[in-house]
Amino acid sequence: MAANVLVTMEHEKERDQIAACLERVGHGVVKVDTFHNAMEILRNTDFDLIVSDVHLQNGGSVFDFLRWVKGDPHMQATPFVCFSAEPPEVGKYLADGVRTAARSLGAARYISMVKFDEKLFLHEIEWLIPEEKVGSFYSGTGPPVPTNGAEH
Repeated sequence: MAANVLVTMEHEKERDQIAACLERVGHGVVKVDTFHNAMEILRNTDFDLIVSDVHLQNGGSVFDFLRWVKGDPHMQATPFVCFSAEPPEVGKYLADGVRTAARSLGAARYISMVKFDEKLFLHEIEWLIPEEKVGSFYSGTGPPVPTNGAEH
């Protein structure tokens, strides 16, 4: 059984990278580009994980969205990941404050990557997905995940 993941990212490139990464290891993904669209979907669908763009600017902030999710008794236990892809220069200076604020509002993880690294991303979120839904990647028996040339 696979996890059902909501990916809310403003830019199509990052949204598609994260979705493809999760789909390659067997998870189901719903992609949206605005908080409004994410909220509409969350009203009717349960998810095992929410990944949201930190720098999304479409009718609120990630903090508003996170507060809304964690304020709903039906969703408050759903792990929420704040993701910063290719953070702007000012974002690099503000990252510690954003990370602290996100965690204090209930985010399970804050991930920032200048260049998306699929293997590292999966490593960062694996403990957030319910054990019965992690699939073969996490047990080491699944297909290899490309590393985009990054070494760890």
